[in-house]
Amino acid sequence: MAIHDSVLLGAMSQSVDNLTMCVCRKLRIVRHKPKHVTNPRTDKQRTQRAKMKAIIEVARAFAPVAKIGFPAQPAGQTGYNGFVSANLQAVTVDEKFEGIVDYTQLVCSGDMKLRTPKVTVTIAGKVVSFTQESQDASSHASLDDQVYAVLYEKALDEVELVKLRVRGESGSTSFTLPEEWTAAEVMVYSFATTVAGRKTSKTLVLTVESGE
Repeated sequence: MAIHDSVLLGAMSQSVDNLTMCVCRKLRIVRHKPKHVTNPRTDKQRTQRAKMKAIIEVARAFAPVAKIGFPAQPAGQTGYNGFVSANLQAVTVDEKFEGIVDYTQLVCSGDMKLRTPKVTVTIAGKVVSFTQESQDASSHASLDDQVYAVLYEKALDEVELVKLRVRGESGSTSFTLPEEWTAAEVMVYSFATTVAGRKTSKTLVLTVESGE
């Protein structure tokens, strides 16, 4: 936009080619209109929208987990934002521009160089058993790091967060699935945080073994 005071234009208020001229508060104003508008529905843009839509639907269920798994966010951002950003890579888009989430690629935590825990999981009926192996302290691990498990029921789109043991302790932890959950639909993830919750390990996608 430019302010123009040419006597040739006078009090003109109309469009010429891609210029629009009008009078505002006794000033003659010339506005430039772009001749070519970028298509807001290019394949690239539609693909990105489909990815965002798909992962946002999953992120709603994982919101309580994201608060713990993504603690280091820029000012004004939340763990929810961190989860969405980290998991766009888990979404593919088909020829109909529909997003498809690969649950084996989901991450529940930001990889902040904390050592990953050693956990195995077995499901027998409604009972989930986590077996944890103790780990020694190192430059990227403390004995009091807290280990968590995340259970996601895909069909119901529901999440349960289970607090396991600290890193330096070995043993088993049991959890009973909600009554309406189906064991075959459950994905299980694990990660660790420092005791202060400021750093996290990368997420492990656990292979569920049958206890029956």
